Amino acid sequence: MKKYSLQILEEISQVLPLLEDDDSKKFCAELKRAKRVYITGVGRSGLVVKAFGQRLMHIGMEVHLADEITAPGASRGDLLVACSGTGSTLFPLYMARKAKKIGARVVALTGKRSSALARLANQVIFIPAPLERGKKTKQPARSLFEQVLFLYLDGVTLQLMQEMSVPFRRIERRHANLE
Repeated sequence: MKKYSLQILEEISQVLPLLEDDDSKKFCAELKRAKRVYITGVGRSGLVVKAFGQRLMHIGMEVHLADEITAPGASRGDLLVACSGTGSTLFPLYMARKAKKIGARVVALTGKRSSALARLANQVIFIPAPLERGKKTKQPARSLFEQVLFLYLDGVTLQLMQEMSVPFRRIERRHANLE
């Protein structure tokens, strides 16, 4: 078991440093500028980006899962954070098209720079992890992408907390307490 965990950590450590700091700074600026942030993604990538949405809520942003019944209508000044490893997953792609039509901005988190989702987005965060098993990963398809994505988005959260001077006690106050 330890052998596989260490292999995963090694793979992550090869990819994480390849992410662009300038893109991250621009992403933080987009998030801070947005009136509301909408999150979309499906499968495991969707779970990761939803966890990020929860952290954004913890630091005080107005965040909605774009496909939830309680999400208000998006408008100009809002931001859709759309995640798809391939950049061709139909649901995030559909939502990105709708968001652009409405006048909202779109940030794509993807492993394919030239994907349909990337072409629609105002900003692309390229996660340079292989999407299929091969020389660079021994894990099942897209696992490395999702792991790097999770750690990257936690880093974005810490960056936002610093830039917005968010104390940890605010997060504690906004943390779920009905469970």
